[in-house]
Amino acid sequence: MSSLLQAVAIMALGKFLFAIQDVIIKEMSGGYPVHQILVIRGAVAVPLLLLLIHFRGGLGILRRHRPTLHLLRGTLMLIAFMCFYVALAGTSLTTATALFFTAPFFITLLSIPLLGEQVGLRRFIGIAIGFAGVLVVLRPSASGFSYYDLLPILAAFFYSCCQLMVRVLKMTDPPAIMSFYASIAFVVLGGLCGLALSTITAVPDADVSTRFLLRAWSMPNAIDLVLLALTGLTSALGFMCSSNAYQRAPASHIAPFEYVMIIWVTLLAYLVWSELPDAMTLLGIAMIVSSGMYVLRREARIEPKPIAYSGLTRR
Repeated sequence: MSSLLQAVAIMALGKFLFAIQDVIIKEMSGGYPVHQILVIRGAVAVPLLLLLIHFRGGLGILRRHRPTLHLLRGTLMLIAFMCFYVALAGTSLTTATALFFTAPFFITLLSIPLLGEQVGLRRFIGIAIGFAGVLVVLRPSASGFSYYDLLPILAAFFYSCCQLMVRVLKMTDPPAIMSFYASIAFVVLGGLCGLALSTITAVPDADVSTRFLLRAWSMPNAIDLVLLALTGLTSALGFMCSSNAYQRAPASHIAPFEYVMIIWVTLLAYLVWSELPDAMTLLGIAMIVSSGMYVLRREARIEPKPIAYSGLTRR
C-alpha cells in the first residue's frame, strides 16, 4: 500500500474516532453539563498525550516551548468546542458538523488582514458558495430559526483563530505539544467555567442547549463515567491518527480527506438516533463540503506550507 493510501486510511480512522466522540457527547448532553464533559475529556487525554510526547522526544521538550501562548490557544479552543457542543445538544450531528466545516472560509478571509495574503477571485467565489450552503442548511425564518443554530459557525470562527494564531506567531511546536496544552486548558478553564456558571440556574422550560450549558455538575454512574472517559480516549487516539496521516503524505493531498467526517457522522446519526438529513440539508452540506475542499486545494497550491497543514482536526 502506498504512503498516500496509508495516510488516507489512517485519516479516515481518526475521523471515525472523532465522530464516536461527538456521538457520546451528544448522548451525554441530557445528563451532564458541557464543561464537566470537557474537563473529563481533557483529564483523560492529558496522560495519553504525555505518553506520546515521552516516546517522541521526552517530556523535557515541554520546557522548551511557550506554555503561555499554548494556553491562550487552548482557551480559544475551549470556547470553540463549547460553542459546538452546546449547539450539538439541540441540533442534528450531521448539520452541526457540516456548519463547522466553514472553518476554511474563515481561515482564508482572516488571513487577508492578519497575514497580508492575497486571495484571488476563485477562492472568494468558493467561499461565497460555501456560505450560501450555510443558508440552505439553516433556512432561517422568523418562525423556525434559533440563534443556537449559529453556534457551530461561531465555533468554526474561533477554531480558525486558533489555526491562524499558529501562523501569525510562528508556533512551530509539534502538534502533540499543542494538543497537550489545549487539554490542560480544558481541565483548568472548564473547571473554572463550571464554578462560574454554578450560580446560574436554567429556567425549567429552557431549551436543551441552555440546560446543557447551565446544568450543575453531578457524579456520573459507572457506565456514564466509562462513556465520558471514552471521549478523552477517542480524542487522543483520533489526534494521533490525524497527526500521523499528515506525516505520511503532503498536506495538500490529505486535507480534503478530512471531510470523510461528514460520512461518519451521517452514518452514526442514522444508526443511533435514526436521523437522516432532508434533501435541502443535503444540498447545503454538499455546497459547504465541495467549496471547503476547493478552498483547501487552492490554499495548498498557492502556499508552500498551506493553511490546510493543520487540517480541520478540531479535537
